Amino acid sequence: MAEIPKIYQAIAAIQAGVGNIPKAGVGPASQGSYKYVRNDDIIEAISKLMIEHGVITKPRILRHELVTREIGANRTVPMTIVDLEVTYISIEDGSEFTVQVSSEGADNGDKGGRKAVTQAQKIANLLTFNIATGEPDPDGIEVVPQASQASPARQKIDKASSKPAQSDTFNEIKAFLGANGLSGSVANTLGERLSGGKPPAEWSKDEEVLGKILAALKAGEVE
Repeated sequence: MAEIPKIYQAIAAIQAGVGNIPKAGVGPASQGSYKYVRNDDIIEAISKLMIEHGVITKPRILRHELVTREIGANRTVPMTIVDLEVTYISIEDGSEFTVQVSSEGADNGDKGGRKAVTQAQKIANLLTFNIATGEPDPDGIEVVPQASQASPARQKIDKASSKPAQSDTFNEIKAFLGANGLSGSVANTLGERLSGGKPPAEWSKDEEVLGKILAALKAGEVE
C-alpha cells in the first residue's frame, strides 16, 4: 500500500493540537467595539505546531481586482478582491496540500490589498485546520435579490411556497444586501453587535435591532 504523504499526517496532527481560538480582537469604538478573531492569533496558534510537524507555506496571489462598491445612497467604498493560493508543504518528503480562497478588503487608502490578503490567509488556515472561532454563521440570514428583479409569476410561486413572512424591515435588509452585493455575514456581524451578542435566531425577530441594522447598512457601516 502506498505511503500516506507526510503533509496529510502533519495537517491532521495540527488539527488535533490547535484547539479553539477566541475573539480577542476589538473593532473601532465608532462601530460598536465589535469582537473578531485576529489573524495574528491564528498564526500564533498554529506556527509552533507547524514547526513541530515540519510544515511550511507558499502563498501565491492568483488574481487581484480593484472595484468600487455602492454601500448606500450616494456612498461608495474602494474594494480589493483577491484570489489567494496557499500551499502547505511537508519538509520531510516535499508533499503538498493546496488551498485557494477569495476575499475582499475595503479601504479608502492604500490598505485594501493588504486587508484582502490577510483575510484570505485567515480563511485558508481556518478551513485547513478546522479551527472553531464562534463567528456568526453566514447562513444565519438569507440574502436574496430584490423582489423587483423577479418575474411576477416567480413572485407568486415564491409567495405561495414561502415560510411565514418576516417583517418588512427584515426583508428590506435582505433586499439591501442583495442589491449591493453584500453577504449575509455583514448583517450577522452588525446584528451580533447591535443586539449585545444575541444569535441571529433571536435578533432577527427584534424589530428595534432590525431597524438599527438597516440604518447602519444605509450609513455604510460594512464590517
